[in-house]
Amino acid sequence: MSLLSLEKFDCNGESTSVGVRWERWKRALFIYLEASNIDKDVKKKASLLHFGGLDLQEVFYNIPGANIEPSEGVDVFEVAISKLDSYFAPKQSRVYERHTFRLLKQEPEEKFEKFLVKLRKQADKCQFTDKNGNIIDQITEKCYLPELRKKILRIGDEITLDRVITEANTLELVNKQLEEFKDLAKSNGNEEVNKVNSRFKRNFDKPRNVQHGCGRCGNPRHVATDTKCPARDKECLKCGLKGHFRQYCRTRQAFKRKIERIQS
Repeated sequence: MSLLSLEKFDCNGESTSVGVRWERWKRALFIYLEASNIDKDVKKKASLLHFGGLDLQEVFYNIPGANIEPSEGVDVFEVAISKLDSYFAPKQSRVYERHTFRLLKQEPEEKFEKFLVKLRKQADKCQFTDKNGNIIDQITEKCYLPELRKKILRIGDEITLDRVITEANTLELVNKQLEEFKDLAKSNGNEEVNKVNSRFKRNFDKPRNVQHGCGRCGNPRHVATDTKCPARDKECLKCGLKGHFRQYCRTRQAFKRKIERIQS
């Protein structure tokens, strides 16, 4: 038993796109039939109706001449497909399809390959005598990369669609590499700035009293609040107060006067 499967066909979706959806679903059906080695027309027809779903079955059985009995020389699957093609794919307006084709353009973030797929799909509906030539013209006019346009114009009438595809893919790759170079350079630059900022921050974040030393004894390795300061219990020979050496008496007196002014 095959593990392959298909989603049912949506007959009730947007009417303007039903023809396109039918072609896509039919292509998936053909791939399924080949992958599952189903080659008998009767079994192909059964697979079509089974995977198509109830809505597709309703459409099929109401199309005159779609459901025929197997007979010699008649492929019931081909007849079924032909009838459904006629039902889902009404006549297309060549003028309208070509107008739609001329509106297609490559968006800024769109890959060239995706843009090319859109052009090819729409070109199939336009009945162009020179399909590749029209695709090249549309790429030249509506591609996003100005460098690609320059290359096409520089090569001139000798340009081919294969050459355009090669040039476009090369340019996209080069532009991507250039962006990576910029990001790498920016990243390295930011690392250097961060190193400088880090060194500055370490120095800036040091307590001011550590940078200037102890106000009691002058030792640069600790602050005035350090309980192990040797001057903490010493009596100043100048002012008679405890807590500092004589040579730092002015600092202490100024500090004391400042406190007195604040309290008053």
